[in-house]
Amino acid sequence: MRDLSDVSLKPSDFATLAELCRQDRGFPADLDGWLTMIGRVNNDAHQRALYLEPLLLDVKDFGSWCVRLDIAPGLDALRAYVIIKRRGVS
Repeated sequence: MRDLSDVSLKPSDFATLAELCRQDRGFPADLDGWLTMIGRVNNDAHQRALYLEPLLLDVKDFGSWCVRLDIAPGLDALRAYVIIKRRGVS
């Protein structure tokens, strides 16, 4: 999960992301759950002195990326997307 460290999401985009990831049972049910999960990930990473490049999640691009690669949107796909974006790959 540490790949999601320092990832932010516009609160207004959460509903769209949740809809994309609706098949992932591990995906947080609401914005508070998302914020709690990301807070836990950030705390864990920062305690280990791991600071990653901040990334504002582009939900529309994430959805398009999943379609292009024919993968199911969810936390695993989101982690892969974030890794790729941080490395500057489309």
